[in-house]
Amino acid sequence: MAIRSLIVGILFISVFVAIVLSIAWIDKSQPMHEPAPLAPAPERPIPTPMQ
Repeated sequence: MAIRSLIVGILFISVFVAIVLSIAWIDKSQPMHEPAPLAPAPERPIPTPMQ
């Protein structure tokens, strides 16, 4: 019965490592210098609403 728990533990750790590596690979493939899409642009002032 110890072999079954060992196999389950190895599978769980391998899935966890695969998820971490895929997240790290996705982060490296994206350009880092782009601002967040929801952040306001610093060079463009937000217009005030007219009354």
